[in-house]
Amino acid sequence: MDFGFSEEQEQLRRQVRRFADERCPMDRVRELMDSDDAFDKQMWASMAELGWLGLAVPEQAGGLGLNWEDVVVVAEELGRSLLPSPFLAVTTAARAVDLLGSEAQKAELLAPLAEGTSVVTLAFFEDSDVIDPDGVATTATADGDGWLTLSGTKMFVPWGQSADKLLLVAREGDGLSVFAVDSAAEGLTVEPLQLIDTTCRAARVSLDSVRVEADSRLGAVGQAWPLLSRALDAGLVALCAEMVGAADGSLQLTTEFAKVRQQFGSPIGRFQGVKHRLAEIYVATESARSLTYYASWAVDHLDDAASSVAMAKEWAAEALDRAGEEGVQLHGAIGYTWECDAQLYYKRGRLCRNLMGSPDYQRERVLAAQGL
Repeated sequence: MDFGFSEEQEQLRRQVRRFADERCPMDRVRELMDSDDAFDKQMWASMAELGWLGLAVPEQAGGLGLNWEDVVVVAEELGRSLLPSPFLAVTTAARAVDLLGSEAQKAELLAPLAEGTSVVTLAFFEDSDVIDPDGVATTATADGDGWLTLSGTKMFVPWGQSADKLLLVAREGDGLSVFAVDSAAEGLTVEPLQLIDTTCRAARVSLDSVRVEADSRLGAVGQAWPLLSRALDAGLVALCAEMVGAADGSLQLTTEFAKVRQQFGSPIGRFQGVKHRLAEIYVATESARSLTYYASWAVDHLDDAASSVAMAKEWAAEALDRAGEEGVQLHGAIGYTWECDAQLYYKRGRLCRNLMGSPDYQRERVLAAQGL
């Protein structure tokens, strides 16, 4: 049995890496970090032309209709280069629309998303990082015939300030519903948040009695959670892939530095104390990569992939955190300067560690899935 990627997927990997190296080297990453949007609109259009935004979008909705493993391939290479873009936000939102939306809603939302003309993001988390209906306090209340009002606050909405539409998760009746809402809707306020990693963007979204039509609901009243949880797990796997790529990028950067940095008349990479630390980063990264690849298969082929996804997130968070911290340490004093790129990987690890659930929370998910 072949557990490897197909030749087409490896070609996709090479294409993404070449694109990132040529279009977004680290100097360009730093320029985008200081910009208002933090991503290059022309580069985003090129990513859409290459089909990356529609990899897992059904063909009838304008996408390529591929598997989540293909999304993971792209996410990993984008993470390696720290390329700033709302790729993860858009692909996760696309997954939610595909699972929950009607054919008409898919046609309306997914085609412009795959074409790169519309940025859509999923707004789920609030004060808690719990991936569970109990973490949602935002409410949807009936307001006349065919209308509802949404009230509440969403936190850390990925690329919320760049989104044209928001998929807002709200409590309706005894369950959860998802509503597709224009970002310019009356009563909806988007406030950019200051993150430790400025290659990423997130926002606080406040809903003050935002009126929406019932037709904007994706799926049945209060019945979104079973399918929404699968979309969230798919997005979490893509985040894991990005983290694995970033850990690998940090390891490569530090290894190259260890080959040229001289101490006591010899490259520091020859010292066992340095070799061992680099080897430990490599082992942690490869372990996280294996778990992430399996989880990417599981979200497409298993009814319940939560345990596999949680294990992947726990390992990926620890691997990137370690790679980032050790990368700064092994660079020595220069690693603590703004000019050194090692600090960018460290900050990505600090941010991603707690996104969509900390390692401790993911371990609790694994135990709960096993009935412990």
